Amino acid sequence: MAAAARRLFTLKLPAQHGARGYRAALCMQLAQPLLVQDLPAPQLQPCQVRVRVHYCGLNFADILACQGLYQEKHTPPFTPGMEFSGTVMETGENVSAVKEGHRVIGVSGISAMAEECIVDEKALWQIPDNVSSEDAAVLPVAYGTAWLALQHRAHLQPRETVLVTAGAGATGLAIIDLAVSVFQAKVIAAAGSDPKCQLVLANGASHAVNYSQNSLREQVTALTGGRGVNVAIDAVGGDIFKAALQRTCQPWECTGVGTSRRTSPFSPLPCPPFFSIARRERSIHTLERSSSWKR
Repeated sequence: MAAAARRLFTLKLPAQHGARGYRAALCMQLAQPLLVQDLPAPQLQPCQVRVRVHYCGLNFADILACQGLYQEKHTPPFTPGMEFSGTVMETGENVSAVKEGHRVIGVSGISAMAEECIVDEKALWQIPDNVSSEDAAVLPVAYGTAWLALQHRAHLQPRETVLVTAGAGATGLAIIDLAVSVFQAKVIAAAGSDPKCQLVLANGASHAVNYSQNSLREQVTALTGGRGVNVAIDAVGGDIFKAALQRTCQPWECTGVGTSRRTSPFSPLPCPPFFSIARRERSIHTLERSSSWKR
């Protein structure tokens, strides 16, 4: 979708007299440019909230969804976008968590790349006054995934060492931020270019490894004095996952969260987009993205 975003076309539909509408980016065909169209505003159902969208996060899952490669399949036409920030415009019956005018963040699965969207009130959270709407928009998916991985699956402890690949991505940067700022852990971040390595260092990583130029296994071995890391979180897959796994203390835990390469280190067949989390002295689990959205 990065290429599609650069080739975004605008389609102006005839004005709908007597009816209020809004603009939305539509995926009309998989793996094709998005179209911006005017859509009619649907009526609210009980427990639903209409939000004026100010910012919408763009995640790798959105790219996969528009290519038809995401684990949750959507039939075109649909509006992508699964996280957003905005202002409550209207509330349906039986809504008590938010009120008109509240600044909120939310998760929608799809439909957030629009001027407005409708979601259940349980998928909304109020934004504190000291947090900007722009910063808040990327909290639900990237930071929600990072927190679920570090707290609920890896059980990260202070002074432990975390290895994260694709460290310059949205979730990678969120993992670095939480690991360092909240868990007081040390982070070795791996990325595919020198500018990306500079980015992870600027965001709190203790060390950066460019795995396009150096052996990830050898670099991590040297940085840890041969001990390996306590937790490895891989968002690349394939050979990078193997190298990350080999630098954790054995035995290990492997938890699925998302990957950018759709090949499994254990099988030549395509695999679902999951991160892999390895940790010593634990068993194998599976982590579903939707579980990070539950209150």
